[in-house]
Amino acid sequence: MNTMGIEHNLDRARIKKLLVIGMLGAILTGIGDFLLGYAENTAGVSVATSVMASAPNLADWQMIAGGLLGVFGIFLEGIACFAVYRLMADAAPKSARLYRAGIFGYIWLAPVGCHMNMGVLNLAYKYLLQADEALAQKAAGLLFFGFGEPLYVLLAVFWLPMMIIQFQAFSKGQTPYPRKARWFCVLIGTIPALALSVLLGPSTALGAGIGTMFLSLGNAFMFGGLLATLPDEARFAAFEKALRQATERKGMKR
Repeated sequence: MNTMGIEHNLDRARIKKLLVIGMLGAILTGIGDFLLGYAENTAGVSVATSVMASAPNLADWQMIAGGLLGVFGIFLEGIACFAVYRLMADAAPKSARLYRAGIFGYIWLAPVGCHMNMGVLNLAYKYLLQADEALAQKAAGLLFFGFGEPLYVLLAVFWLPMMIIQFQAFSKGQTPYPRKARWFCVLIGTIPALALSVLLGPSTALGAGIGTMFLSLGNAFMFGGLLATLPDEARFAAFEKALRQATERKGMKR
């Protein structure tokens, strides 16, 4: 298996560092998301204008700072996902390779193609709306469906399999973690943010800001949970020993 220069897949210290990096990335991205969403939403007449509903009320600095923070934060999140890759690489190499492919897709698409892209679209829509409302609505559709939606769909093709593979790896005991760690996943971590956004009102500035953060809070839940429950060195050693024994038994059967 190509380990991409990783000398020891189950190096606990390196895995811990990656999880810390992931938490930092989730915090930066969360701040960026909040800045991009924290404004009262105006009614949208189409899917595209509904996505950009807060743009007219956002300050320019919010869109620029929010976009840039997300670029750096999401990149760090992608790098940190190699912690999960390392955890499963020895026990489930085929799944790990698919997961690693998803990481590269995430790093390629999510920071600039999806996050900063949204900041740019909001900024463009805001100024077009000031010039001509009909032109702004037409441009919003072209910008969103021409540049935004294709990238979001492509990102989902890479990201959703990652979530499934990660859940299965923890569920099947293919990592040093206890099986219950499978619940430290992004999708579950998004639920409180979405619920709070609905409770506060998605059209209010605070509700919209928290709602925009839902994926960042999901990532923070995942990385934070895995960091807080990181098994000790003894558990890592026992897991590696069990893997060696299983490999030896397979070799003897052959």
